[in-house]
Amino acid sequence: MRFRFLLILCIVLFTSLLPAECRGEALLRAAFPYSLTKGAGVAHAGSTQLLYISVQNFGNEEEAAEITAALPEGFTALAGDGWEVDGQEVRIHWTLPADYGEQFLAVPVKCSEEAVEGVYEIPVSLRTKEGVKEEKISFSAGPAEEEQDQKAAQTWYIQSVLLPVNEDGERDARQEKDTLVTPDVTLENMKNRLTGGRGVDWDALTAKPNTYLLLDMRNPKKDVRTIHLSAELVDKETGEVRPGLIAAAGEGESIDRTKMRSEAVLSLNGHKMQTAVVPLYVDPFSIAEGDYALRLTLFDGETERMTELPLTVVKKRSVGFATLGFALLSLLALAASIGGLKRCILSIGAKGDITVSLFAAMAFGGVVVPVTLLGDFLHVLLGPFSGLVTGLLSGVVQYLLLVSLLVLFRRPGVCALFFLMRWMLSAVLFGRVTPVGILICAVSIVILETTLYLAGFYRKKELTPLYAMGISFLIGLCDAGITFVNMEQLMFFYRLYYADWFIGLYMLMNGLLYSTLGSWMGYRIGSRLKQVMGT
Repeated sequence: MRFRFLLILCIVLFTSLLPAECRGEALLRAAFPYSLTKGAGVAHAGSTQLLYISVQNFGNEEEAAEITAALPEGFTALAGDGWEVDGQEVRIHWTLPADYGEQFLAVPVKCSEEAVEGVYEIPVSLRTKEGVKEEKISFSAGPAEEEQDQKAAQTWYIQSVLLPVNEDGERDARQEKDTLVTPDVTLENMKNRLTGGRGVDWDALTAKPNTYLLLDMRNPKKDVRTIHLSAELVDKETGEVRPGLIAAAGEGESIDRTKMRSEAVLSLNGHKMQTAVVPLYVDPFSIAEGDYALRLTLFDGETERMTELPLTVVKKRSVGFATLGFALLSLLALAASIGGLKRCILSIGAKGDITVSLFAAMAFGGVVVPVTLLGDFLHVLLGPFSGLVTGLLSGVVQYLLLVSLLVLFRRPGVCALFFLMRWMLSAVLFGRVTPVGILICAVSIVILETTLYLAGFYRKKELTPLYAMGISFLIGLCDAGITFVNMEQLMFFYRLYYADWFIGLYMLMNGLLYSTLGSWMGYRIGSRLKQVMGT
């Protein structure tokens, strides 16, 4: 009983100590110039700043409120939704929600070029059923910022636009500049199921950004304001807006495909230099490949800025289909040659079988394991060029072992056994069993076995150094082709995009150079091993 009495007494005392605004009245807050990133700043002549007004209702019922702010001479509020402008006065009419409900907004205020430097006040009054509350905002007005060129005389302007970038505004060196790669939805469902996923989710496909652009802006007068941005695809010749870009859907809403533009809202924060990462949403069902102009329009309620940049829309499908068809044919050819592989196993005998297994295990331990364990770490350090380092293993070491084995046992099918054994070890120990992995293995076997057979490698009685150099170069060309097919398959199945120069670089370095070098080294080592083994 005593405890309950003391608790009630404490509550009564605590309530009596609360300020008046917390016992049913409304609380008014106002600030000028307002910025989320800075404290109280200076309103420079010629700039646009924000007048922030907030009212919080501590009562248990809704309440009507009228707010009036009287701006000094030389300062004018810009028109907008949510407030009225009458000369130097700004009026706001709100219905305040009950139980700590709050209403707030930021009114852009233009500072005149002739504004005199000094200290000013803005009286703000709040009228409710409880009465009138007043608050005065004191701020300093400063001289206009120095103008260095003609652009500096503008309130704000676009300095440059970079496309494509990721969500952090970082440029991907693998992608061509001013290129928009759209997903191929023709066989999207089939690809998802082949790679182990579910059927395609069309809403999710159009709801996430396809790419981003980096907008670099200049704000000479240090304005603080909100800017609406719209991005449209424009025909280069006619100037007509073409379908393809869409606006993001709000929460619980569906995408409006009649709006042929992406939209975003930016905020100038009062800094002279500012960048913004803007998402672009694409409708893959309506966009078409070709060369366009990307038109960006920025509007702040008073000033409009527009810029255009060239944009190429890419859908890589034909090459992807061709490489997929070739990979499937390679898999069928490999399945049809099972009988030939059995004959190869019998012809090389137990000694050859053990040697093939040993070399495949060495390839697994010397290539697959290091690439798997160090690949992500190298990718963090080197980005998209990490493959040029891991290619030393998959190119030089792998083909060194393969050609050494072929010098010891020159039989059709030995190359196939080598790749199959290495793939089986990867599948068993790392669980890397995917349709893409099987197709890559089949392509490597078919290309190399066919090339070696047509070049007469298996029929040659003696391998001379000159012939070995030619075979090494031929294997390098084959691996360049294998690299091309594999990268196209990855792009097809996983909706990646590699620029043509990036594919060419990997074909030249990982394919031709590394593999040719590894094959020549394999010939030299295999010749010495052959003398030791007496084969």
